[in-house]
Amino acid sequence: MVIKHIRIFSVIAISSLCFSPVQAESVDSCLLKALLSVSDSVTVGEVRASCEQQYKASFPENLELTDKEESAITRRLRLEREGDDKLFSLQPHKPNYIMLSNNIASANEQPFTEAFPTRDVHLQPWETKFQISLKVPLARDLFSGNGDLFVAYTNRSFWQQFNKESSSPFRDSNHEPELWLSFKNDSEFFGFKNSIIRTGFVHQSNGQAGSLSRSWNRVYTDFIVEKGDFYFSFKPWLRISEDFEDDDNANIDDYLGNFEFSGLYKKGEHTFDFMVRNNLDFGDNHGALQLGWSFPVTTKLKGYVQWFNGYGESLIDYNAHSNSFGIGIKLSDWL
Repeated sequence: MVIKHIRIFSVIAISSLCFSPVQAESVDSCLLKALLSVSDSVTVGEVRASCEQQYKASFPENLELTDKEESAITRRLRLEREGDDKLFSLQPHKPNYIMLSNNIASANEQPFTEAFPTRDVHLQPWETKFQISLKVPLARDLFSGNGDLFVAYTNRSFWQQFNKESSSPFRDSNHEPELWLSFKNDSEFFGFKNSIIRTGFVHQSNGQAGSLSRSWNRVYTDFIVEKGDFYFSFKPWLRISEDFEDDDNANIDDYLGNFEFSGLYKKGEHTFDFMVRNNLDFGDNHGALQLGWSFPVTTKLKGYVQWFNGYGESLIDYNAHSNSFGIGIKLSDWL
């Protein structure tokens, strides 16, 4: 028994040298379980080969991990799929963050003065902005093993925390439920790999009534591309039309456009991200640009700096220009 345990720990130590750190964790777990139960007639090499084969079968995108480091997209997909209990579990979707933000362009009071003409509306440029975004995998390996079904919810809120004169109201809260299918892909174009194609439906509204109500529905396709430490998303969409009397913002396409192009660059524990929207109407052009930088504060916490300039930072301001700068903490990143 003592000899057998020596064999176990020796094999684990050797495997940690032979495989990359990410791969070694899964292979070591397999080796430990196997060597505690197999007979002495089975060689260490046979057990190791069996575990390596099982690992590669579970994560075929990692076949070359001994020759190169896995990408951030591959790592996130692997972590989301590891374990049988990951189905119907809550997972981060878009970045989760909280920050102190200042709208340099001054807050847009017009929607509130129109909705409450007898009230003295006073909004402050300083407010707390936060985003909570979670997804749940509903099904895996659909369509011959290549399709995953997800549902998600994202909340982005703008809290007038320091506006004691107005009882610290929430200026706007945007609710975004979403349903999509995700397909793995490996097509390449000039060295850019289209790793994932997502297609789905998204509803976005601010939960208000009357003249403050904002909502719209879209179908979209999202092409996620990577090259080295650069990751990009090109997301065109088509708005689902509504009856005129039910449309809260008939001209929202003129300001939020019909596509979003975003991306990030990862350098160690630092992430630099951007987002661009545009209506591509050069006679009456509107759009938005957002830049962000997240950096390590502790092993589990990141600082976050964000600048937004343009239209649609919040739904209540879809047709009003914002120029805001914020700094705070990020609890989860894109990748």
